Amino acid sequence: MKTDLAFWDDEVQENPAKKMDWNYFVNEVSRVFALSKKEQKEFKNSVTAKIIATIPFAANCNMPERTAIAHLCLYMAEKRGFQEYCAHLPDDDKTLLTRLDFISTFDGGDQQILEHGMYILALIMLEGYKCSATKDTFKNIYNPIASGAWNYEEKKNEILNILKKNKK
Repeated sequence: MKTDLAFWDDEVQENPAKKMDWNYFVNEVSRVFALSKKEQKEFKNSVTAKIIATIPFAANCNMPERTAIAHLCLYMAEKRGFQEYCAHLPDDDKTLLTRLDFISTFDGGDQQILEHGMYILALIMLEGYKCSATKDTFKNIYNPIASGAWNYEEKKNEILNILKKNKK
């Protein structure tokens, strides 16, 4: 899925005090999680990881570095394990953002930018559920689209409407 990061790039570039050093985050996450060269390259090119790290900077949160580190660590912990506890569960069906709650804690910041960023992540998540629905059903992995709890088109339109509203 192509995501336009210009919104984030423009926001971060307007205030050099909140410039994010993506290479620093890549190097530290690679070291802490002992990523192979292949995993490091995948992480460095991950649109999702970049958005997770960028949100607190774009929203001008207090201590954006610490927030980005905490959120990236949760993201990586889920990607590399803890599926029993981090995978989507029926309780996560409540709202589009329920599953993202643990990476949506911010100290201050522009609420509109924070909401926009979280709904971009929700859209990425939704697209992932759509792509893996058949495989998840076959592997007996809960998927809100495959289970019928979420209607893909309705949820996608809900997200797109929120994103359009926030761009104004």
